[in-house]
Amino acid sequence: MNKIRNLFVLGVSLLLVQVILPQVAFRATNTPISPTNIGQALEIDPPLIELSGNPGQTITAQIEIKNISKGSVIVSNQINDFTAKGETGIPDILINSKVKDPYSILGYIAPLSDFALKSQQTKTLNININIPRDASPGGHYGVIRFTGTPATLTGRSGVSLSASLGALVLLTVNGHIVEKLQTHQFSVSSNGVGSSGFFQNDPFVFTEVFQNVGNEHVIPTGMLTVKDMFGHTVLQMYINNTQGNVLPGTMRKFTQEISKVNVGNKRFFGRYTATFSVKYGSPVQTLNGRLTFLVIPVELIIIWLVVLIAGFFLIRYGLKRYNQHILDKAQKSKKK
Repeated sequence: MNKIRNLFVLGVSLLLVQVILPQVAFRATNTPISPTNIGQALEIDPPLIELSGNPGQTITAQIEIKNISKGSVIVSNQINDFTAKGETGIPDILINSKVKDPYSILGYIAPLSDFALKSQQTKTLNININIPRDASPGGHYGVIRFTGTPATLTGRSGVSLSASLGALVLLTVNGHIVEKLQTHQFSVSSNGVGSSGFFQNDPFVFTEVFQNVGNEHVIPTGMLTVKDMFGHTVLQMYINNTQGNVLPGTMRKFTQEISKVNVGNKRFFGRYTATFSVKYGSPVQTLNGRLTFLVIPVELIIIWLVVLIAGFFLIRYGLKRYNQHILDKAQKSKKK
């Protein structure tokens, strides 16, 4: 029995070492990772670098790295491409990708040497970006990732929780820049499920999916407007108020929800028209969309049916009584 228990404990220990401990967290923001006694944490500023340059030019950006853990760390770095993950716009780091990305930044950034940081120490790094002479015009994207390893583990074996975070690089190579968005989808659904033009009640979720068919990232921003059958504006909502980019060769989805949170106890009934208008690029371009949908609550339909049926029988009963009254009156007249 003790042998079985020892084997179980050993198995759980191996699982912790092989699966849980090596996990690395990537942060593409300047929000620090909370330090712990067994790990280390870094803070980066800025989390997003936007630059432009000509083919053959070398441009320089600066990044500040701060060690916010309790001990000294050795900071190493790695440069990777990234793209958008699905339609969410979340950065998807391309590590050891075998597919050649036309918007790659690999080879543009000069290698950085490892360096040591004491607790709460900050170091400013100069990032040299060498744009090749044959670089294609438009956007090129990458991330510079930094990982801290405790100085006490350098050159020794050991297991540590290494916090990794990075600065996203959005580089525009000057030349023939094409900024072009297309509407891939504009729809309304019930509570975000399915897509239809007929609803019983709120909440409604409007979805816009924009496809970037150009060679440069753009930021579409604008308004969604909903009007009733009489042309009165029911509400307006911002589209992409977080200023999210749509990378070339990708699609990005934006949503707005209509519920009691933003319309209170308003009851929807009848035909509605939803339109959107977003602007992007330089010079400014506009993208528009339009759809209609019906809202007819089931309980209202039931009430109408009950009223109609009741009215039908009341009218029928009234006509019958009226006809009987006429007949009775006619018979009385004959007797006289």
